Amino acid sequence: MPKGLKLFATETEDVEILSAALEGMITSPGEMSFHKSSRAFTIMGSRFMWEVLNDDANTPDSWYRIRSGLHFGDVIAVKASGISQDVPTEALELLNLSTNVIAGSDAEIHLNFAGGGTLLLKAECINLTLTDTGDAWQTKYKPQHEGIGSSSDQENE
Repeated sequence: MPKGLKLFATETEDVEILSAALEGMITSPGEMSFHKSSRAFTIMGSRFMWEVLNDDANTPDSWYRIRSGLHFGDVIAVKASGISQDVPTEALELLNLSTNVIAGSDAEIHLNFAGGGTLLLKAECINLTLTDTGDAWQTKYKPQHEGIGSSSDQENE
């Protein structure tokens, strides 16, 4: 079984690396939480393990998923667009993360989902941790994106 990752991001370039590792993560609104008093946003999901693909990326025997947690620290506000809290089990596929550093060290972190949904996190700085948990499992689906906002892999694991 492949081993999980533990990655930290404090710079825009770090977020780009985490974004690549998170492409195709399946989550739902019920697995997201903003803790205003502790200024933290957390999200759990099923992450495709891009880092363990073998030389032939089209061979399903090298396709794995693992439960992953994302912790965003120093978050001041969260704004959702195109994501409803009314259906907490709705499957959402994360396409990428993007950041915009503004005024000093303040940051806007965008979580962009297939279908056009977006979360905007406003934070005092970039402070993000990705932690894989538990054992990985094989999957027969590999995320394949034609472009931002569309996906051919909407598996629900």
